[in-house]
Amino acid sequence: MYMSITASPHLFVFGLHKPRIYLPNGLSDHEKAYIVKHEQVHIHRYDHIIKPLASAVLCIHWFNPVVWLAFYLMSDDMEKSCDESVIRQMGSGIKKEYSTSLLSLSTGSRFIGGSPLAFGESNTKGRIKNILNYKKPTFWVVLVTLIAVAALSVGLLSNPRNNSLTVKDYAEQFMEQNIASYKNNMNIEIIDSQITKLEKIASFDDLLATPLEIWSLEYRFKPDDPTKLTMMENVVDGFITEEGSMGKPILLFSISNSLPQYLGVIRSGENDITTLAGQEMAVRVFLEANHHLPHETYSGKHILVKFPLTTGETSQLLLSQPVVQGDSGIWCVERWKDKNGHEYYHTPQTDVTIAEYYARLQSLADQGEEPALLDPLQVAMNYISNDIGMGKHVKLDQLVVDNEATADDFAITPESTLNGYVLNLNLENHSFDFDNIEWLTMEDSARFKGLNINPDDDTPNGFYILNKYTYTDPLEVTDDTKYSIVDLNAGTNKEVSKQEFIEYFKRYTDFVPPCVITTRDGYVTSITERYVP
Repeated sequence: MYMSITASPHLFVFGLHKPRIYLPNGLSDHEKAYIVKHEQVHIHRYDHIIKPLASAVLCIHWFNPVVWLAFYLMSDDMEKSCDESVIRQMGSGIKKEYSTSLLSLSTGSRFIGGSPLAFGESNTKGRIKNILNYKKPTFWVVLVTLIAVAALSVGLLSNPRNNSLTVKDYAEQFMEQNIASYKNNMNIEIIDSQITKLEKIASFDDLLATPLEIWSLEYRFKPDDPTKLTMMENVVDGFITEEGSMGKPILLFSISNSLPQYLGVIRSGENDITTLAGQEMAVRVFLEANHHLPHETYSGKHILVKFPLTTGETSQLLLSQPVVQGDSGIWCVERWKDKNGHEYYHTPQTDVTIAEYYARLQSLADQGEEPALLDPLQVAMNYISNDIGMGKHVKLDQLVVDNEATADDFAITPESTLNGYVLNLNLENHSFDFDNIEWLTMEDSARFKGLNINPDDDTPNGFYILNKYTYTDPLEVTDDTKYSIVDLNAGTNKEVSKQEFIEYFKRYTDFVPPCVITTRDGYVTSITERYVP
């Protein structure tokens, strides 16, 4: 139950579900009429429920002055609105008596939270002024007000006007941003500029909920002083053109209600845009990088295949079924990752869309013409051999296969294991030189044969160190890298600090023992001395 008390202790509204109005003695009949009418307007508008809820919010945000101000203004508007409603219903002739009653029943208090629906609530002076000055609005005033509110509502609820920009507008903005960079970074004034080509290359309907378009943009601008330019700029007839290793800009747009929305730029030098499939893959790479698409091309079952390189590093493939799931579906290499965690997307060499390309292959497999596509390991070996060029060095039994992999599993860079000599490791910096070797044992008979090595003569201790490279690779340790050296007494390796590891290796002069290096994401995770008998 909720009680709303007026200025007089005998005037109040009691109840939430079925509220009742209680009046003090001594009121004239006409005073009772408009006071009851005032409280009935409150009840009709559910003010007896709204104001206690607002009071609860005020209690929660007690120390927030903005909430106090909002509560005060709400209460004041609520009372003035009820006053105006009574005058509209009962006529302007009651203004004087209504104001007198309001003054006599006023609380005289400025505490706005003390009486939720009091007839004589605070700001009596403001309410009396509002009553005496109140005039019933004419029909035309009401009509104009309603039209203005409707127009404002439409404006606030509709999309911003910048969505009406055209592709050319966005292209000009892109060009102006590049011109501004010359002015700000190189203090070069541009005296002339023009777009020389703006052409839609392709559109894609199935990547996002809205269609996508890519547009080729070429432009040029003339500097006031060409001598300020560096050798990096491409200048033709005194005009700078955006050309170089990154290639020309390709603008990407999302199309909604026939209006373009600029998403970003793709560079022709970083992507193969000579085919429709290459253009589609370039768009997908951009969308994934900007979190518009998940980090997988095809949902469903995935297979993760790890394979070793001859130097010990590990790379991996992510295989997916692009058309049909299950035993009858073909497999494809969706993407692969090298030893340093760099990711490469596989783009089919075709002039049709990627979906059309795989649909054709699926049709051939359904007819029994491409059975190898139904075997993920054959697909993996074919890709390693033909696309990566490692077929001579990787055998089927060297593949590490995870048949229940996910796209998240592929995102984890595999740990690589290398054998070689650690050179120039010091405390002052994190980088060192690494001389890579192959540690061959009697199990590598095929490798011995390819190298014309006689195991009986060349491996007296059961191993052979192949150091065929004349260069070293720069590697980098971190503060978390672990170091281990051989403990001859225990017959195992023991972990030491970086400084202890460096001091230990200083005792070697003519011969430096090799180490086993583990790396992930381009950083060394551990360096372990390898025992040489």
